[in-house]
Amino acid sequence: MTDERHSSPDGPDGPGGSGSSSGAAASGDLGYIRDVLARTEARIDPHAFHFVMWGTLVLVCYPLLNWFELMHRPRWMLSIGVGGLVLGSVLSCVFEIRLARCPRLSGENTFVGRQVEQIVWLNVGMGVLFSAIGPASGLIPHQAVQLVWGFAYANMAYMVGVVYRIEYLVAGLAIAVGTLAAWFVPPYRGFILGPFMGLGMIIPGVMAERRVARLRE
Repeated sequence: MTDERHSSPDGPDGPGGSGSSSGAAASGDLGYIRDVLARTEARIDPHAFHFVMWGTLVLVCYPLLNWFELMHRPRWMLSIGVGGLVLGSVLSCVFEIRLARCPRLSGENTFVGRQVEQIVWLNVGMGVLFSAIGPASGLIPHQAVQLVWGFAYANMAYMVGVVYRIEYLVAGLAIAVGTLAAWFVPPYRGFILGPFMGLGMIIPGVMAERRVARLRE
């Protein structure tokens, strides 16, 4: 009597066998890994309140500086410029100290956050450097210092857009356009730069802060 053995469709190589189970498990693992990576990538806190705060200061202070310049009030210009700089610096330090003690996002992707921080420090540092050396050396007139900060803000926003979100990239281009426009109307540079630089920081900053708030829910 012949003992006929047939391969079961659910055997090791069948569609319902362990090979299929292993493939399904591997596919599930890959899906899980992709999900974790996507959630990690999305959990970024760029500390965009700095952009909102400094954008607001520029939006208010630059037109005021321009107005008092036209009115020949240098003391008011000095008070507003120094006051805005001190206020923004103090608030930035206070907020950063609080965040260092209590981060807003658990499991945050700190790599991108550090990139954003380095970009900000690079462009602010270059802005300070050229604002000081330019007029002192005669290469940049005092009246053109605002343009230096316009291009610094434009480059900063664009670079943040490259590593973080596209709205910053668009904002950087908008600020650059506004800065170029202000170049050709020296008496009214502050009136032009204020809205372009201010809103160019505030709008993407608010979008980023709302994104972080949703991640905290």
